[in-house]
Amino acid sequence: MYKNNLIVLILLALIFTAGISCTEVQNNDTSDTSVETRPIHYGSDICAFTNKTIDVVRYGGQIIMQDGTEYKFMSVECVAGFYLSLEDKSLIASMRIVDFAEGYQLLPVDELVFLHSTLRPSPNGMFITAVDASNQKMKNYIYDAYPGPYLDWDEVLELVRNEWDLTEPTAQK
Repeated sequence: MYKNNLIVLILLALIFTAGISCTEVQNNDTSDTSVETRPIHYGSDICAFTNKTIDVVRYGGQIIMQDGTEYKFMSVECVAGFYLSLEDKSLIASMRIVDFAEGYQLLPVDELVFLHSTLRPSPNGMFITAVDASNQKMKNYIYDAYPGPYLDWDEVLELVRNEWDLTEPTAQK
């Protein structure tokens, strides 16, 4: 009986020790929890530009304002449309778009190039696909599969402005 109690006591001690270790790991979590790293939840998040559910993985974007307000989008063109509609762009803290190759990874717009190919549809019909500018292999692969020009962010803004007949508001002074 003493032997059985000792085994039970050892097992309880191991379980208790394991529980403390898990708690310590959770409490000492140093992962980045800033608003810029919040992922898009496909199927439940709502696009701030269209008010529709964000459904298509590998597309989307996010704008974080200086005050921490977060806006999520279903496509590059929606990010651009929202950006163009802002009166005071200096209120933007971060603007990121999903890298097509990684599927969920949000990158700053200046780290991306944007394939404009009618063979690769995007959620809002402007055929714009974001690709990490440093990923030469993916840029070549997607271009071979869906030929079309690569645009920079300013060219995307111009395309969206013209296609959707958007005029930028005048900033209030």
